[in-house]
Amino acid sequence: MLQGLGEGPADFGLIHADVHQCNYLFHKGYVGVIDFDDCGFGHWLYDLGVTLYCLTDHPRLAALKDAFLTGYRRSRPLSAEQEEHLGAFMALRRLQDLLWVIEERYRPVFRNSWQAQTIDGLQELWSFANQ
Repeated sequence: MLQGLGEGPADFGLIHADVHQCNYLFHKGYVGVIDFDDCGFGHWLYDLGVTLYCLTDHPRLAALKDAFLTGYRRSRPLSAEQEEHLGAFMALRRLQDLLWVIEERYRPVFRNSWQAQTIDGLQELWSFANQ
């Protein structure tokens, strides 16, 4: 899939890689992002996948996704083919979150829950893969 997307300037470049609700701020009609420690080179779709993945539990996900993608298209084109790959990038973010929990399993906050979180995460990945 990634090879099919390519690494030209229309698909690939410097990304934030952690654009979720805690990392963007609104001020006087403008939006900006903070927390650049995950920044690197990747597919533009990854940033979209992170944002949408972080909304998966929201009851108005469909409306928020439509609004988000409509706003995104005002600044950058997004083909139907690219949009079809968003689920894969959402799954990639879920996998990265899951791996982080496993790595941190000895921390007190995860000690009693990491196994259940891992099982839930794997089931969620399965649902992303079958969308």
